Amino acid sequence: MSVKLPLCRLPTNSGKAKKKDKNKDRAQKTADRREADATRSRKHLANVRVIQRNLVYVIGLPLHITREDILRRKEYFGQYGKIVKVATNRNSTFSSNSNGPSASAYVTFAKSDDALRCIEVVDGAVMEGRVLRACFGTTKYCNAFLKGLPCNNPDCLYLHEVGNEEDSYTKEEMVARNGAKVASTT
Repeated sequence: MSVKLPLCRLPTNSGKAKKKDKNKDRAQKTADRREADATRSRKHLANVRVIQRNLVYVIGLPLHITREDILRRKEYFGQYGKIVKVATNRNSTFSSNSNGPSASAYVTFAKSDDALRCIEVVDGAVMEGRVLRACFGTTKYCNAFLKGLPCNNPDCLYLHEVGNEEDSYTKEEMVARNGAKVASTT
């Protein structure tokens, strides 16, 4: 509808402008409602851990080799495939036998097949008198994702999308599975 103003005789689109504003407001409210619903639906994921089929958790490593640069080498985990990241934990040492303390590591492979092959070979292997234990690692959801916000950490290793249902467990469910070859990152 076009209305002519009495003084200047120029047509205006005030009715259309108001309608567009209402449509924008309605669309924004709908988008806000969807985001709020998504955030509410993600809150239950805060206590969920998801098996990462490309992440290997290893315990029993001798302290002197438990460094990222060493574990990446071909004579260690590099022989199983391309490694994306290695995170070592020398602070929580394990004393499994008379060979002294040992450490753990998380090794992230580019391909899940490489991680599986690594677990099959390494789990139960003996290194310097220590029995190594290897299993898939798990991760949790990024706090920003849980809140429906973008993650500002480019190196964030947490999940930013919903993982597979069959690979998702609460910590309690993981403990109940006891014999499963899974370890939690937190």
